[in-house]
Amino acid sequence: MATNQHRNYYAEQLLPLIGTNAATLPNQAVTGFLSMAGHLYSNELMVVGRAVNGWAEGVLPEALSTPTSAADYAATIFDSVVGNGTCPMSWVTNCWANPSNPDSKYNTKKSAFWRVIRAVVAESGIANTGENTWPSHLVWSNLYKVAPEEGGNPGGALRQVQLNECVSLLGQELDVYLPRRLLLLTGLDWAEPFLRDIAPTFSHVTSGSYVEATAEIFHKAGNATRVVVAAHPQGKSEGIWVKEVIQAFK
Repeated sequence: MATNQHRNYYAEQLLPLIGTNAATLPNQAVTGFLSMAGHLYSNELMVVGRAVNGWAEGVLPEALSTPTSAADYAATIFDSVVGNGTCPMSWVTNCWANPSNPDSKYNTKKSAFWRVIRAVVAESGIANTGENTWPSHLVWSNLYKVAPEEGGNPGGALRQVQLNECVSLLGQELDVYLPRRLLLLTGLDWAEPFLRDIAPTFSHVTSGSYVEATAEIFHKAGNATRVVVAAHPQGKSEGIWVKEVIQAFK
């Protein structure tokens, strides 16, 4: 799960930038996110999106301008990703075409993002996706940790304000989770500013594949992470997308 170090960095370094730069940002509520680890995670796969598509109750950027307000909101986001004793990643299957679930306004079965992740988990033998616990084997994070509350990706100004701190946070997450495989479902255009820091020797893939870059990260502890950057799966041929990602991990 996200650590106290991640929460403190979020509170002390990232969120205050949103507050102090509020005048340059759209006057719309933003929401936050920190990484989420399943209770059955065993270093097999970490998945990363561009930004959370709606999450916790939002605040206006100017509301994050004081240390106290930033710390309070960081605590709210931290609590939302660590869970209350149950596996926090269970929300994925709870919202999988389940109309009785109070969170069913977001149907993960209708999300190309979660459908291809489920297929990668199955094809890689990480978990039995016929069981509701399959998301518990994952770590899920996003490149950008602040996004519009109403959903959608952050615009250019909001991305730029938080970029450096988000790069640092992703590096901190990798140091904690040490995944054998890191899958960025973001497209290289979104991932490249992060790769330049965490995997500067990444290689472009120019074959017309949905896989756009690969890399290796070697950690101080001796562990290695295979990195695959793929195009966002929305509107893509999901069977081909999954096949190419699986091949790139080999």
